[in-house]
Amino acid sequence: MFSVVSLGHAVMLLVLCTVLAACAQVGTSTYNGKLEPEAASLSKQQKAKILAARKRAAIKRTRDAKKVAAKRRAKLKKQRATRTALLAKPRKRKASKNKVSRKKAARANKKTKLRRRGKAGVSKGKRKRVKRKSSAFVGGKSRGVAWNAPHRCVPGRLKKVLGQVSRKFGRVTINSSHRSHRHNRRVGGKRRSLHLSCRAVDFRVHGRTRGLTRWLARNPSVGGFKRYRSGFYHIDTGPKRSW
Repeated sequence: MFSVVSLGHAVMLLVLCTVLAACAQVGTSTYNGKLEPEAASLSKQQKAKILAARKRAAIKRTRDAKKVAAKRRAKLKKQRATRTALLAKPRKRKASKNKVSRKKAARANKKTKLRRRGKAGVSKGKRKRVKRKSSAFVGGKSRGVAWNAPHRCVPGRLKKVLGQVSRKFGRVTINSSHRSHRHNRRVGGKRRSLHLSCRAVDFRVHGRTRGLTRWLARNPSVGGFKRYRSGFYHIDTGPKRSW
């Protein structure tokens, strides 16, 4: 019994001594932090070759990384330049087919009108603005209506009256039709003047006006009418009145 216990103790002591010896060998290793512990047994030349190879590999990795970064920067710069050029370049809008057809139709109508008036051969620079006149001939002399004010908004019944006046009494010149509120205040017009809605006309007759006031009073197309001291006449489409 004593011999078995002693043999077991001896084996345990032997294992313990082996472990301690291995630990002491690792603790006194010549590993310097640059090579693995297994390479401690290599010669100096082999260690120098390994370190040089690692340096070359590190330098190559750095160089490759710099090349990749430079390529990326160049690509981004090119993209920015292209985007800036596209933004700076003015865009050309293509006219729609309907718009083009409308323009062609307007040009054709304009040419037709010029041919009818006998002005097709006149250049644009030599054309003069002509006042709108109605073609009326009385007693061998041409008489008509000259508009020095907007005429498109004037009611047709007033235009008809002006044409009758021009044929019966002489040439007519319209000096006021539609007024803005500011212009109406400046000329001393009434606050609710029919000129504001383009339903009144002021005109002068270049001819004999005897009987014109009586004729305007009897005309059913004329509402309000008046003759000013300055020689102008006023007619509108309001209720029948005179002041």
